[in-house]
Amino acid sequence: MMRFEGKVIIVTGAGSGIGKAAATLFAGEGGMVALLDLDSKGVEETSNAITHQGGETLPLVYDVIDEQGVSNAVEQILQHYNRIDVLCNNAGIELSKPLVQTEGHEWDRVLAVNLKGMFLLSKHVLPHMISSGGGTVVNTSSISGLLGWPDSSAYCASKGGVIQLTREMAVEYGPHNIRVNCICPGTTVTPMIDRLLGLEEDPEGTALSIRAMHPLGRFAQPEEIARAMLFLASEEASFVTGAVLPVDGGYTAK
Repeated sequence: MMRFEGKVIIVTGAGSGIGKAAATLFAGEGGMVALLDLDSKGVEETSNAITHQGGETLPLVYDVIDEQGVSNAVEQILQHYNRIDVLCNNAGIELSKPLVQTEGHEWDRVLAVNLKGMFLLSKHVLPHMISSGGGTVVNTSSISGLLGWPDSSAYCASKGGVIQLTREMAVEYGPHNIRVNCICPGTTVTPMIDRLLGLEEDPEGTALSIRAMHPLGRFAQPEEIARAMLFLASEEASFVTGAVLPVDGGYTAK
């Protein structure tokens, strides 16, 4: 039997990158996947790719920092499926700027999308998990939440916050049979890393140097990160909660 047969999964940031890969893998294991993203084209492409393979999706275009929108999205999912089993808080944005050059509104935007968005989705999903007897939450942090990275103060702060939010949620909602974990991806082949490398004077040289920082000597593919998300969301991880799992090719082992 497939691990997520009959389960309803929410994936935010499902229009590209790790979110798209996770949604595809969940659907491939029998899950019914609600796709949330601000990018309507990306959500449509993810949905079409999954349904073409015989999977089931509910594509929704919402901004994770709009609380009313988040509430509406959760209600739509419940009306459509009548349950929520897994929440993957994955939506995120980047900002590459020295701290002293970072504008207040830029800081606020990164913290809002990367951290407040997880709070809002969790706030509106958890009551339904409690009433149904349990569920699982997987949050996407980053190795930047574990280590410092130049020109990334807002991003590092937001991802560090994700780790602590994960731990708090695990402690608070464990008694309700809700497991909460997070992954910390290393550098992954996504549109986000493409944008960041595009800001460099020598994108290819920078990519080579970053690859060399990972003991495995390469970037991750989105599917490699997504597989860790599926493990944490599955019954195979039934006694795992509050965990912070680096999926980073050995970067944080150095």
